[in-house]
Amino acid sequence: MTPRRNGVGSRLVVTVCILSLVAAFVIDLVTPQEFVAAILLDVPIVLSSLGRSRRFTFALVVAALVANVVAGYVNGVTDHHHWAAIGIGDRILAGLSIVFVGYLGGAVQDEAQRAGRSEALGQRAVREAALRAALERVRGSLSPDLVLRAITREAVGLLAARSTRLILASDATALVARNGEENVELDETRPTPAVASLVARTLEGGDIVVVRANDALGRLVLDDLAAPAALALPLVDRDRRFGVAIVILENPEPDETVVLLARAFARQAASALAQARLFEQLADRNEALEERSAIIRDLVYALSHDLRTPLAALAMTMRQAQNGDYGALPEPYRAILEHSIVATDDVARLAETLLLVARFESGEHRSQRAPVDLNELAEQIAAEFAATARVAGVTLAVVGVVSPIAGDRSDLRRAVTNLVANAIAHTPRDGRVTITLADAGGAHTIRVVDDGYGVEPAARARLFTRFAPGESRRGGGTGLGLYIVSRVAAAAGGTAGFEPNSPRGSIFWMRLPHRS
Repeated sequence: MTPRRNGVGSRLVVTVCILSLVAAFVIDLVTPQEFVAAILLDVPIVLSSLGRSRRFTFALVVAALVANVVAGYVNGVTDHHHWAAIGIGDRILAGLSIVFVGYLGGAVQDEAQRAGRSEALGQRAVREAALRAALERVRGSLSPDLVLRAITREAVGLLAARSTRLILASDATALVARNGEENVELDETRPTPAVASLVARTLEGGDIVVVRANDALGRLVLDDLAAPAALALPLVDRDRRFGVAIVILENPEPDETVVLLARAFARQAASALAQARLFEQLADRNEALEERSAIIRDLVYALSHDLRTPLAALAMTMRQAQNGDYGALPEPYRAILEHSIVATDDVARLAETLLLVARFESGEHRSQRAPVDLNELAEQIAAEFAATARVAGVTLAVVGVVSPIAGDRSDLRRAVTNLVANAIAHTPRDGRVTITLADAGGAHTIRVVDDGYGVEPAARARLFTRFAPGESRRGGGTGLGLYIVSRVAAAAGGTAGFEPNSPRGSIFWMRLPHRS
């Protein structure tokens, strides 16, 4: 809606400037040369400063100068080809005035643009702070019910909405929050067919739907909700569909910034809800088992201490700045931004690793079985690590050929990637890392061989356990890389292990059956 108003305003300024230029030129033509009306040519140039196009202002300055010269010539011809010295002098002064006014108009436009950018940056900062605060409150609990209520309540304040109606995908009941009220109500009334259709379409598309009255379904939905406009926010995390939050807006034409803010909130709210559901399932399944209770405590500790930084707000802010949404960045800020993006990616990878371990331990992880070409997989991983190996001064190669295997390509890729990353990180310059593939004894064997520093004997017994201290020194950092390798191998019906290389270094291997 805002861009449309700006476009109409710009066209109006252009039209008025052109008409006033033509009018000033006509008046100048019909007046005697001693009475120089060329000063009126300054008027359209002054008016052009109300717009934001310096190019248009420059074009007006050129046109006004040409009009000044043409009018002066025509005045002289009309006066029997006599050009008075006073008139010529006035024409020169008028020309200088046109140039000066054009310069001032350009300066005003530059200042207006700087002020507009500053205001936009300020508004973005306010929105991002509000988003961070809302997500912090959403993530403040690991109870799915409390997270759902927080999502419903926070959407109202964050998006300046009249109310929010969160319809659950499980049973179509709704949580309702209204502006100015702290309580979130439970409404068991079944949604109308139009609203149910909107919920289904939003969950299927996986993105925000802006509900307007200019289409048939939109009119029906808005009539049912008694609203001028609405946003349908899908709460979807990968293959999990939790529900749709329908946000009732006051403005019949939602601003694009509101839509972007709602999209970021919906994605991260769904992530927080998935995390709460995961911990609830872990708690339900592992109440009676001491080992499983220890896993829950470990994960809660890791997530609460290592992942407190709100990944959603960081990712949105950093990537907007990197894309130039906030304007050109000074070099010192660009360096800080690059480091921040790397740090955010590291935390995101840590979150993925921890949640993968949680799914393995809770029994939720389900491998997607399909034919996997291990030769192609090994070559791709080697190509991805080629630059890393080159910087480290390590030679990386793939040796051997095996037949295809039935397994989960994503899991196998993660396992081999962990082994190769560890090997490169702990092999000195001029060393060598080799991915070896072989068929033997009715099984495929993937071996990652290095001639690096090796593993101390005292650390070998715990290499494939959770949070193994020996592995953290090998470069994974989380103590979970080799543990994931062992779980991937076990899920495929195989095993993983370690043996020292001769004369130095390490050999980490996975042995997978032909039919897993």
